[in-house]
Amino acid sequence: MQNNKTGLTVMLLLAISTCLSTITSAAPLQIVEFKKGQLSSAEQKQLCDQIKDFCQQGVQWRSLKTADGHLWMLSGRNDIARFKPTATGLKLDSKWSIVTVASDDDRHKQYIFPKLFPLTQQRYAIAILDQYSEMYSGGGAGIERASFYELEDSGNERVFIKNYPFSFNRMIRACFSEQDYERSKGKCHDEDSLSLDIRPIKPMLWQFRYRYSLDVSPVSDSGEKSFKGSRNLNIDLNKAPQQPDIPASWDYAGME
Repeated sequence: MQNNKTGLTVMLLLAISTCLSTITSAAPLQIVEFKKGQLSSAEQKQLCDQIKDFCQQGVQWRSLKTADGHLWMLSGRNDIARFKPTATGLKLDSKWSIVTVASDDDRHKQYIFPKLFPLTQQRYAIAILDQYSEMYSGGGAGIERASFYELEDSGNERVFIKNYPFSFNRMIRACFSEQDYERSKGKCHDEDSLSLDIRPIKPMLWQFRYRYSLDVSPVSDSGEKSFKGSRNLNIDLNKAPQQPDIPASWDYAGME
């Protein structure tokens, strides 16, 4: 009888373990944002003892926690660190020093987008954005393009998406005379914009949701009409296309 009870207990524990494993593996993948001021002073001291360069005077950093219990930190100097929970507290697990391009041109900047993107339950990526600005007579444009890098346990980064459209906004002057100003009803620019939302669907599959809008001034000579467009693309991260399949007519590249 005792053997039977033991056998039933073992089977029950195995069933519970399998169930919990299934629930964990089926947990939805979520993009998590690095934020400021989320840690207590005690936690900050524990982490700073392990990564002193993150805590030098004047260095600002943000943090987040992932579903697996790991704590991630992003410093203003483009360093990323991951800590794993242990019985004695958080221990430094991996560290990455991200190289971004320095530019003397105020029209081009490069920075780490402060979010962590899941590839699988245990693998994560970051986005590095190239930000461009253009000035026109009476208008201008702002352009962002994103490259995505997996943060490998070795401390290296592996690029798997390069130079995808991320955001775009533009204003082009349409009023050139007093009559134009009168007929424009206060809308003297053609304006258009592109935005991107990313949603993880399952491991190694993201949905890119592109939205485009064009608002044409009543006095525009562009020949265009106002409209809104959208396109949802499922991107296989194992073999992402060179560029997403969005209409060239959206003209999101600026003057390039």
